[in-house]
Amino acid sequence: MRFRRTALALIAAAIAASACSRKPGSIDISPKKVKIYGIERGQRLTARVLDRKGQPLEGAPTWSASNDVVVAESGGRVVAKKAGKSMVTAAFGDVSAQVPVEVVDVASIDIAPPALSLTGPAGTSLPISYAVKDSHQKAIDLKPAWTSSNPKAATISEDGVITSVAAGTTMIVGKIGDIQGGCDVTVAVRPIDRLELRPATALARVGETQHFEVKAFGPDGLPISDVAAVFKSSDPAVATIDGAGIATGRKAGAARIRVELAGKAAEATLLVN
Repeated sequence: MRFRRTALALIAAAIAASACSRKPGSIDISPKKVKIYGIERGQRLTARVLDRKGQPLEGAPTWSASNDVVVAESGGRVVAKKAGKSMVTAAFGDVSAQVPVEVVDVASIDIAPPALSLTGPAGTSLPISYAVKDSHQKAIDLKPAWTSSNPKAATISEDGVITSVAAGTTMIVGKIGDIQGGCDVTVAVRPIDRLELRPATALARVGETQHFEVKAFGPDGLPISDVAAVFKSSDPAVATIDGAGIATGRKAGAARIRVELAGKAAEATLLVN
């Protein structure tokens, strides 16, 4: 009996000695690559310390970043501070692992107008008008990922073109990372006979704006109010126009403002001085 107790004690001591001799061999970080959209937004990293046989060890690594693009907090949270690229390192004892991090400075997705009525036969299409801006309110060339909350009323393509399906309402949402913008869309399925653009002629100074309003009329000659349409300027160097029909004078000259909807069109003139 005494011999058995001695043997068990020796085995326990051997197991304890083996456990104490386990040394960290690597650190497994997840995810392996990070892209953060938006300043002061964060991403949580997780790390497992493994021994040389790939078995987990107890203990938490320390975190650091290669530059001031991000701040690596204890616990693995990485916070974006400015646009750029950085390398985040997790270290434990003599082992370490790194993850590349990219920060994209995007602050908002502005959609104009924030609500619109898509009127016309089923299948009428309208490109959504939007601007992606950074934290300095500067427009940047990024495309959102688009979704429709009710595809039975209207769908939206990856290029941001809304297409009516049936009468109803939907919310169109554009997302870049966690940044998003939305537009409420009301679909009215009805024929359109003609369009008018008012005023027919307008004057504006350089830097001033002029609102053009589109009027639609059905086959019965009655007006259809609050329709959305595609606005275009014949000379953007003279005047630009957004999706809400707001034209801005850029330099002296004349520009034809054209509106299109459901295969119909109308024009007006903007004189800039």
